[in-house]
Amino acid sequence: MHPTRISEARSDQHLPAHSQISDHSVKLGDAKPALLFAVTVAIRNPAQLRDNKSIEVPFRTQKALLQKKRLHNQVLDFYVTLVTESQMKRRHFLSTLGSTFGAFGTPYSLRGQTPPSSPARTDNYADVLAVEPGDADAYFTEEKLKAAIDIDMSLDNNKFEVVAYNYPGWHSTPFMNKAFENGWTEFEVLRNSKPLYPGHLFPKYPLWGYFNEAQAEGSEHEIETASEFGIDVWMIDWYWFNGTMLFHEQLENGFLKARNRSRLKFAIMWADDDWTNLFPARSPSDAAILLKQQTDKGDMLRLTDYCIEHYFHQPNYWRIEGRPVFGIFNLNLLLRYLAADQLKQVFETMRERVARAGLGDLHLQASHQGGYAGHEGKLKTLGFDSATYYHTFGYTYSGNYPPGSRTPYGQAALETIRLWKETAAKVSVPFFPDCPVGWDDSARYGRNAVMVTQRSPDQYQRLLRAAQYFSAGNSNGPKIIFLSSWNEWTEDHVLLPDTVFGYSYLDAVRRTFRS
Repeated sequence: MHPTRISEARSDQHLPAHSQISDHSVKLGDAKPALLFAVTVAIRNPAQLRDNKSIEVPFRTQKALLQKKRLHNQVLDFYVTLVTESQMKRRHFLSTLGSTFGAFGTPYSLRGQTPPSSPARTDNYADVLAVEPGDADAYFTEEKLKAAIDIDMSLDNNKFEVVAYNYPGWHSTPFMNKAFENGWTEFEVLRNSKPLYPGHLFPKYPLWGYFNEAQAEGSEHEIETASEFGIDVWMIDWYWFNGTMLFHEQLENGFLKARNRSRLKFAIMWADDDWTNLFPARSPSDAAILLKQQTDKGDMLRLTDYCIEHYFHQPNYWRIEGRPVFGIFNLNLLLRYLAADQLKQVFETMRERVARAGLGDLHLQASHQGGYAGHEGKLKTLGFDSATYYHTFGYTYSGNYPPGSRTPYGQAALETIRLWKETAAKVSVPFFPDCPVGWDDSARYGRNAVMVTQRSPDQYQRLLRAAQYFSAGNSNGPKIIFLSSWNEWTEDHVLLPDTVFGYSYLDAVRRTFRS
């Protein structure tokens, strides 16, 4: 049970008829010992919560909780109504109660591991500044754009192809249903998150509300919007673990069954990292591994056959210069299991199979600079045809920023332009820039997250323009610009309309590429 579910049900009118609570129909049989204990403390000792003190749950109560299923929403709602706002800070109570169940509600299939505890949360942010010294000076202005890149050249004869990364973690998938609970999606993590300091514009929620991307109707709405606002392609994160798949329903049951799918091209990027429990975690290194990425030649050829059968032959599959594109996130991980010469041979065999299926030559793309670090000059020799730099703002994973630190968007934008130039000079294949919307994964890591702050649509539009001029000035390859991302809600890089910026970021994309 996640505490946000409490706040969602403001009254029982939203509950199914069979679960509505009335004075005469309350059933207490499903009440959990830890909840009873916590509510009792809250009623008898409201000062304990008013003074921001934690509720300690006895070990025997914790053990009893672990032996039962999660709480039903209606039972929890009933007990919350027993504690009025005049007695306590309701929000802090829900947060404390939520962390209690977050700590002890470990999925049954994961209890053999030692999962990370939830990040510490507190409502006392008086010592945290909303705007840090230097934030205003770092703003990405027109003058800084001009200083960072040559914008005097004409763009008239350049046709840019705009590709947005799409993370499909917003619908239920069998593996996660088994690991957590039936119907789980990462929207649960978003709903559980909250601001960490005054002026912290997070979380941002979908303006359309929570919808199922794995259904054609929801996908049709997304396709229509993406196409209307200037996006040509979705590069969809694709999860394959030696035959075990995650989140492919978004593509196979949603996008590919949408009536308007022809309006948007798509390709897949194999997100070949270990799949870890960030939902939430104390830090990336503390996150328990849920699925370990282990591969070999046989696995990669089975993966290729699956893509040929399900994706590559689709009429709207994205091609670069007539060749179907297959992105690989983490080259260095593949090199754990295959020597460089072996991997090159595997890539050659993959190409042969794609060509034998009548689909032409496969275009292999190295998608993440951190994944091909140390091999920039060898990408062509290994068999890659292009490279990009997925999300230059992923500071939480870089190791160069202390946990909890904040970087203003303007500073991050200038660093991104610098990294485009440096990476393009190193790689042995055409390089395509990526424009991040933002970065804030405090939904996953709490105060240990590294956050990009003070982001805004006008600064983003300047970064998009910088990518145009970078691409126009680089004659090596087609003019392709990546955007990260369409829908990374728990990392705060989202183009989809949200409850803070509305359609402003999509407007920035349309003004840049369709005006």
